[in-house]
Amino acid sequence: MTPMSPGVATAPEHEQDAPAEPGSLRFRRLWLFSPGADLSILVIPLALTLAAAGASAFMAPTAADGAHRLMAWTAQNILGNATHVVLTFLLFGVHRDVLRAAPNQPRNILAGSLAMLAVGAGLFFTSYADRDVHLFAVAVIFNVFGMHHTLSQHRGLWSLHGLRGGQAGLPAPSPLERRLQQLYVPLLLSVLLTRIFFVAESAAPNAPAYLDVGQGVVLPWQTLPVLIALWLVYFLLLFRAVLRSGGASGPKVLYLLGMATATGLALVAPSWGYVMLPGMHGLEYYVLSARMLEPREGDPPRLGRKLIWPAMVASMLPLLALGVVHGFLLDGPARGSLGISGGAQAHPLLRGLTSLGFAVVLAHYFADAFIFRFRIPSIRQVMLRRLGLAGAARPPLPAPGAR
Repeated sequence: MTPMSPGVATAPEHEQDAPAEPGSLRFRRLWLFSPGADLSILVIPLALTLAAAGASAFMAPTAADGAHRLMAWTAQNILGNATHVVLTFLLFGVHRDVLRAAPNQPRNILAGSLAMLAVGAGLFFTSYADRDVHLFAVAVIFNVFGMHHTLSQHRGLWSLHGLRGGQAGLPAPSPLERRLQQLYVPLLLSVLLTRIFFVAESAAPNAPAYLDVGQGVVLPWQTLPVLIALWLVYFLLLFRAVLRSGGASGPKVLYLLGMATATGLALVAPSWGYVMLPGMHGLEYYVLSARMLEPREGDPPRLGRKLIWPAMVASMLPLLALGVVHGFLLDGPARGSLGISGGAQAHPLLRGLTSLGFAVVLAHYFADAFIFRFRIPSIRQVMLRRLGLAGAARPPLPAPGAR
């Protein structure tokens, strides 16, 4: 991964940006992390997805399925969708101000993490008591909360791009863009969950849903064009709103294109989209964590810059090892996890470690929901400092049409 810039570059007060035409894009001083890091978040998962698509087109069905499962495993375990979850707790250990940014936050996060351990224990015992109930519970919990978590991170990075643009003197987001940003998570969550759980995978008679967990009769495949139309109208309105302002942020537009591509693939071709979507999410969290782990002025000497990536890799190794065992030693690479796999049934220790992994993922979801509550001033101050976005900024120009 390309090293990230240590802070926010802001223009001198005397520097004036030239007027920009509507639809034009600016890139200078607008990369959120660095050109290499920002582009890697989009290009690497897309390349992996294209490899999966190429395998489907040019290889025999059995070989293509194996290649696709390998790409999905790579997105989960190497690009970090399933392994990045421990980085939240590494951040707590290195920079305590993140944990203590709001009153009662340490207590709430500890209580939530313990509750998630209890959920993991429940999943452990349901895998013994009733395999079908276990599969259903894990599929619903991790797809609903996992998708909400992924889409919320999209919206968060979208907001950070807006903040970066404001620091560079770009116009503030228009009222329409703000409304669409608020709508992003509930709309896309509803559309994508409907697609994978409640719409037939194909036009064949009695075709099941993409994720069949015993939900029974599903909507006909002809429902899919309606979902695609909702997705298309949303993103057409969004790009129109963003590009109408003069001198839009080029990195933000590229990121929004990545969001549109990943969610669109998950809608039209889930087997491909669920390579790009988790791959993007893991890489986003890698670069976010690396940025937030950097020491800032006044920090006690805990973790030097040169040790950040080694510490991140070391903390993720146990979950990566668990992914290797499941993916290559027992069951073969699979399209994500729908529960404790068949191979783990004969290994109580592995069953327990898998349940513990589920609990860590849920604890990560819970903790992230607290530490990124930017509407709380104390949290906003701490997190923007950790992200290197708390420097002096020029006030943004008013949104087009604003008084």
